[in-house]
Amino acid sequence: MKYIEKLKFNDSLSRRNFLKVATNKGIGTLLGLSVLVDSNCKFNSTEMPNRVLGRTKLSVSLLGFGCTQVKDKKVYQHAIELGINYFHMGDRDPTYNLDACAALLPYRKKIIIAYMSYPKASRTQLLDDLDNYLKQSGFGYLDVWFVITPRPEVLNAFHEAISIAYQAGKIRWSGITTHSLDRDVKILTTQDSKVDVVMMAYNYLSPPAHSDILGKFHHANLGITPMKPLAGKFYQRTINKPDPLLRWLADDTRIHTIPVIMNTIEQVDQNVAAVKLPISQEDLDVLQTLYVYNSQRYCRMCGACNGKCPKQLSVSDLVRTAMYSEGYKDIELARSNFLSIPKNNRKISCETCDQCLVICPNGVAIKERICGVKELLV
Repeated sequence: MKYIEKLKFNDSLSRRNFLKVATNKGIGTLLGLSVLVDSNCKFNSTEMPNRVLGRTKLSVSLLGFGCTQVKDKKVYQHAIELGINYFHMGDRDPTYNLDACAALLPYRKKIIIAYMSYPKASRTQLLDDLDNYLKQSGFGYLDVWFVITPRPEVLNAFHEAISIAYQAGKIRWSGITTHSLDRDVKILTTQDSKVDVVMMAYNYLSPPAHSDILGKFHHANLGITPMKPLAGKFYQRTINKPDPLLRWLADDTRIHTIPVIMNTIEQVDQNVAAVKLPISQEDLDVLQTLYVYNSQRYCRMCGACNGKCPKQLSVSDLVRTAMYSEGYKDIELARSNFLSIPKNNRKISCETCDQCLVICPNGVAIKERICGVKELLV
């Protein structure tokens, strides 16, 4: 191990220089943080880089696999052959993504399975969901059991469920996903926290303050994995141009594994190639060019728009729906997210407003995004 030299963050840095300095010096260094660099973790043209998932001591592949709606057995097999060992699942699919479970079950002893439960009101409901998933999947146990963005009262129930599940041998480690970074960093970094891994919304569009929070999670020895790593996936990649957004994240040694949904063998090859190579000046140029374009489309879920629409539209939920359809090209997921919004909060009539009163501090074109949702889904 070796420490990177500290460098104080300068607000006068341009976005281009921020990206460049963050690459050359280390993102945590840019923000005045002491970041450990594992000298054994090197980019290699033949091997998948692995990192230790914080206090869990699990050796995880730098590129992880997001299993949502990926059904092709050959894609999973190919990913494992290329060294991917971290597979992340959620309970959005009522069939518990049984296609993924069936594809991965023969490799259970050599891979790491993470599963996310939706927040439930009690420990009994959480444990019932865990038991149902283990029965449906056939996995026997989970390496990491997550609960999705829990409110404080749900987190208390999850803490109780963790202890019971751990004693029963049903889980090895626990985690949460979070969009409420300012709140949850205080909870997760205390000595009595039972949470071992955090999945936080983080990508190259994230504000510098989120990198500071990432540093606090790292200092607490939590396992760290980014949520929405491709910043909405508005940038449509090509096979011979591995994604610079992935390389930007891979360059930060505080991040342990980056789960990405990959529907084809070509996408697996492309993303594996991306994390095996160091970030380049060409990558930084691409990111700088994409910054304004993506900023107008990607919701950071900062909450600044909550309750600001005079027609009571659920602005952040609608913008996120637009991201699923426009960026991810996943109409089914977009429709599901749209229908989960209460009816009174999704009655879109933005065209009758002369000027949108909701101003996004991050530059998202609110009215344009929401009108796009109406055109596609309503």
